[in-house]
Amino acid sequence: MMDKHTDFVIWLAQMQAERHWSQSELARRGGFTSTAINKILHRERLPGVDICKGIARALGSRDVDVMRRAGLIDPDERSVAYSPAIRRVIELMLNMDDEAQLDCAAVVSAIGRRRTDPDWRP
Repeated sequence: MMDKHTDFVIWLAQMQAERHWSQSELARRGGFTSTAINKILHRERLPGVDICKGIARALGSRDVDVMRRAGLIDPDERSVAYSPAIRRVIELMLNMDDEAQLDCAAVVSAIGRRRTDPDWRP
């Protein structure tokens, strides 16, 4: 089992890769030095509150979500039992506008209905 810091580093590297950002670009957008992000990604330093706030700003996420991922605050009990796939869908949807979130919810609903009712047609 991975520790919270390793989970955070993997998640942060994934977010960075999805956006095709260098460490310097993530640092610039977050308002901190590339040295700070380098030390976090190489597990030489734990992320603090200020770095988490900068990462949230850069990613367009909520501070509390990044701090939770970093292990600085207790995890949200509602998400603890969720599978990795569900957590990933939630994460993706949090970065969408309201209309895109509604579209995603409709697609997921249609998939669920199709699996439970083979005669259902959209």
